[in-house]
Amino acid sequence: MVDHALPATGLVLVVLGVSAWAPGFSLGCAVLALAFLGWVAEADGLALPRPGRAPIRTRGCWETPQAFTVRHRGAVLLFSRDEELGGWSDDYTVHESPLHAGADPKWELPLLPGAGWVGRGRTPVAGLRFEHHERVSYVSRGSLERALAQARA
Repeated sequence: MVDHALPATGLVLVVLGVSAWAPGFSLGCAVLALAFLGWVAEADGLALPRPGRAPIRTRGCWETPQAFTVRHRGAVLLFSRDEELGGWSDDYTVHESPLHAGADPKWELPLLPGAGWVGRGRTPVAGLRFEHHERVSYVSRGSLERALAQARA
């Protein structure tokens, strides 16, 4: 719903501007232009701030990524699924690395010893909620917090 608020507001203002309130047309066009620029930014892979969601970098992305990183409270978290006999694990293994100078640390799977990643636990894949917009993916903050609480247990 919130994702469509900007274009919907722009359209309402344009309609008001055409029919009753003259400044509404200009404001509506400006709001629609902002919505279009946001869509173009995500189409180019730039993550926009979205309420209740954190941008992620994925690897092996389907609806549920094989692995992804997310910035969370001054650290970078790596969630990765291990290969099991006959498929992929139903749990993510969670690793943590401190955030270095505003850049995500490099990672390749499997993680090499001494790469700076510290194990944090395991959490069920089904507990995380993902969204995909154009070329950018997000995880809901609520599901991320619940997954991290389970990983500590």
